[in-house]
Amino acid sequence: MSKFPYLVIAVIVLLSLTACTGGPWTLYRSSDHITLRWWADEVADAQAAGTAGAYCWQMGKAAETIAIERDGSASIGHYRCI
Repeated sequence: MSKFPYLVIAVIVLLSLTACTGGPWTLYRSSDHITLRWWADEVADAQAAGTAGAYCWQMGKAAETIAIERDGSASIGHYRCI
């Protein structure tokens, strides 16, 4: 059985959870990179990774976490589309 339907469901769930909190917000994006910012007390790192994964998935790629920075109560995540 194909894993594709499960991936689509996971992306939809993660995007739904992220949409409820109003973040993360895109700071930068290109065909091979996306940078997101979110409030750490409202959005989990895994939810932000799901948003990055959904973005990369649109181009047929997977997201890889490069770094997550903390700036007070905000987090900034850098992801590479591979």
